[in-house]
Amino acid sequence: MMNTLIGILKKPVYTVASWEPILRAQRARKLRNGIVVLMYHEVAPDDHDIEAWTVVKQSDFVKQMNYLRTMFKVVSLGEALRLMEHVDDIQEPTVVITFDDGYSGNKRIVLPIIKSMNIPVTIFVSTRAVQDQIVYWYDRLIHALQNDRVINIDLRHISLNTYCINRVKGAENWAEIQRLLTDLKTLQPTLREITVKNLEDEHNSLGAVFYHLAPLTIDDVRESAGCPLVTIGAHSHCHNILTQLSDEETAKSILTSKTILESWIDRPVTSFAYPNGNYNDMVVKSLRECGFKCSLTTVARPWKKEESNFTIPRMGIGRYDSLDYFKIKVSGGLF
Repeated sequence: MMNTLIGILKKPVYTVASWEPILRAQRARKLRNGIVVLMYHEVAPDDHDIEAWTVVKQSDFVKQMNYLRTMFKVVSLGEALRLMEHVDDIQEPTVVITFDDGYSGNKRIVLPIIKSMNIPVTIFVSTRAVQDQIVYWYDRLIHALQNDRVINIDLRHISLNTYCINRVKGAENWAEIQRLLTDLKTLQPTLREITVKNLEDEHNSLGAVFYHLAPLTIDDVRESAGCPLVTIGAHSHCHNILTQLSDEETAKSILTSKTILESWIDRPVTSFAYPNGNYNDMVVKSLRECGFKCSLTTVARPWKKEESNFTIPRMGIGRYDSLDYFKIKVSGGLF
């Protein structure tokens, strides 16, 4: 997840800036000899409400994919790597679509859509969540905060801040939820888990109706991998921020994810996405030693030839991004 406050504010200027002649000129200037890589997380039916930037509405996703296949060449991550070896061969706006974490909707909702549109995607799977059917800590907390009442949280006793959730709804509310999640990511995993569990116990609203975030199953991963449009990548085993772990823990999580995924889908797994986008030289070294060919960050800019294959940037797309904003973003208008 990333700071989305700018992207989720629907300013009237977006309508003007998203005029297609302007965007064509923008793409020709900003995306020349480069590729746009998009980062999604989950897609859910429109009638499954949730206050979470990570969950894009199905109808919005369809509109976005229709725009991309009309205005861009949509390629797989593997094809993008080949194109970047000969950037002069990139003669038209080109985009890669990726998903992080491995949510159940990637198979139930996304897979039928991309099949119908013939659009390739890469799904980065965190293996422990799938293997043990674990809901990520941040999704458990998001679930607990899905409530009509205002929730005040005070975490100053662990050197964090105060937060007011559900004072408003929509983009502004998500900005406050994201501020809480971002602060919690600074904690070591054990303290963070204790804190999240306490917040769950205090604020969980039984009976609330909203979209429940859940991981793919092993069979889902296998079925998705069986589609020629889908590439499965690794997202670590533990899904912790790798730079907060010891070198040994980092190497083990990376290797475990690759080994498990390859056993599930019976093919090589050579691409990786950094959990939360965090990496350092040790993480990259571990990836190279395990045989990965590339890894993707959460740095929001187009991918150009000067980038290492282990620091590929991506632009995050979320629930509160209007279609106009989406068009501007993917066309390089914000970078």
